[in-house]
Amino acid sequence: MTWNYRVLAREYKGFNEVDVIFEIHEVYYNDEGVPDMCTEDAIAVDGDNLAELSNTLKWMRKALKMPILNYADFEKGGKYYLRQEHTHNDSTEQEQER
Repeated sequence: MTWNYRVLAREYKGFNEVDVIFEIHEVYYNDEGVPDMCTEDAIAVDGDNLAELSNTLKWMRKALKMPILNYADFEKGGKYYLRQEHTHNDSTEQEQER
C-alpha cells in the first residue's frame, strides 16, 4: 500500500449555506493505484527536527499541484469507500511515496 499527501475538499453545512474547506490529508492507494482510504482529520505540519519539517512541507506542496479529491468520496456511499472503517489515523509505519 502506498500513500501521499492530497488536498481534499470537505463540505460543511451551515444554517443557510454550504462551506467548502480545503485540507491536506494522507490518502492511501490500493494495488491498482486507486485511492482506498484517507485520514479522518487533516494532517498537521510537524517533524522531529527542521529537516523533517522541511520535507513534510515539500511533500505537502506537491499535493497542491495534484487534482483535488472530494472527502465525501471516501465516506460511506462514495466512490472510494471500500470498507466499513475507511479512515486511517496512525500512519507512522507507512512509507511516504516520493
